[in-house]
Amino acid sequence: MPQTTAAVNSNSDLRAKSLFAILLAVLASVFWGAMGVCVQYLFETTDITPLNLVSIRLPLAGLLLVALNLIFVRKKMLGVFSSPKAVFGIVLSGFEVLFAHLTFFFAIYYSNAGTGAIFLGLVPLLAGIYLYLRGKKGFTSIEVLCCAIAFFGVVFIVSKGDLSNFDFNWNTVFWGLVSAVFAVIYSIQPKPLIEKYGVEPVVSWGIFSAGVASFIALRPIDAMLSLTPNGWLALGFIVVFGTAAAFWMYLYSLKYLSPVVVGLIVCVEPLSAFLFGVMFMNLHLGLLETLGVIMVLANVVILSCVPAKPKPIAN
Repeated sequence: MPQTTAAVNSNSDLRAKSLFAILLAVLASVFWGAMGVCVQYLFETTDITPLNLVSIRLPLAGLLLVALNLIFVRKKMLGVFSSPKAVFGIVLSGFEVLFAHLTFFFAIYYSNAGTGAIFLGLVPLLAGIYLYLRGKKGFTSIEVLCCAIAFFGVVFIVSKGDLSNFDFNWNTVFWGLVSAVFAVIYSIQPKPLIEKYGVEPVVSWGIFSAGVASFIALRPIDAMLSLTPNGWLALGFIVVFGTAAAFWMYLYSLKYLSPVVVGLIVCVEPLSAFLFGVMFMNLHLGLLETLGVIMVLANVVILSCVPAKPKPIAN
């Protein structure tokens, strides 16, 4: 039976929103990759620690998001407080971000950045397994293919052609897996809240609440005062683009894409970090790294070409 004009327009609109969501997820990954270069700069040139950095970036980014969104979408921002259950869910999502970053930094601390990045490739796989076990969604053949392409693409990029660069000890494996689990939880738990209340209050109040708690608990005042002007510039990028903008785009993409697809696209993060390293930190692009770049980009292209599936229409 031929589709009606309304159905065609609806499918076209969904397709456009899905492509826009893919673009936002890619941009979020690029910002996170660039943030990685800024983080490395801070660790190499200042005395700031991972715990200091997390407890500085989250409250500043949360404050920025809350202030801007109270100006532009005040009604939506305040509307969530009519539901204690929604407030609890939003605060919980913020702590999921906090724990995902803390455990990821611990994985890097006990090994190296390349080994830590490997666990990012597990996020779409773990998300797909969770959704399958809950009976909500099974893996499509395209998603299985993209999981393999993305994972091995990340391996080629971060290993630089030498698998001995990886340092898999028990501490690394434990914290890396915990970080991947928290990343999966964060990609799934707030989705109903986003659909009901919008991206702005979820990301703003979530990051702000977790940021305030971490700031009070860790008290990074001395670390902030020790930063140089260049250090503040790096921190500014981390806060504005690597945290506030990136998490807004990441959560917005979850409105129209599954956590599995978004997780696959976020594999662009180690790619962007490597390319920024080539541009600004004298890293070299070898044959295997080039193959990894092609594989990660191919993963995004394949996902972009898959037709968006419309939601069933109620009778």
